[in-house]
Amino acid sequence: MPKSEVSEEARALLRRAMALHSDGEIDAALAAAAEAVEAAPDFGEAHSYLGNTLVTRKRRFADGLAALDRALEAAPQDATIVYTAGWCQEFVANALERPKGAHQPVTASADELYASARVLMLRALELDPDQGLRGDIEDILDVIAAATGEPWSDEEVPRVAPRAR
Repeated sequence: MPKSEVSEEARALLRRAMALHSDGEIDAALAAAAEAVEAAPDFGEAHSYLGNTLVTRKRRFADGLAALDRALEAAPQDATIVYTAGWCQEFVANALERPKGAHQPVTASADELYASARVLMLRALELDPDQGLRGDIEDILDVIAAATGEPWSDEEVPRVAPRAR
């Protein structure tokens, strides 16, 4: 759904989710994001936030990746959403290879997730992201290449400094 078609109610719910997240209230943030998705089922940013948070904060990997799939369906031309989906797939692949705690299982293997993450990152590059996001995408492609032993590019790509985190 294009940004202009998303209701103000759904946008307000996503802003509320992000504010709650900033305050450390992750469960309440997830509930607000779920309300945003209910109010606007094609709101890619809300699905992306929900998926990212489920993966990284709750380790609900299958649920989070499913939400990110919905985000990609809703906004396939949004470089940030494509990047977020790929980054979360890389996150899950790494967690499968180096278990550090309990997590919701996924059906894909680490190798499958790395391969899918690579495809998404290359697609995000094709969407002509801003320089900061381009640097982040290239950094994750380097991480995936290191994990898989498969280079992501035969070309020299101009590098930009990654964003401060």
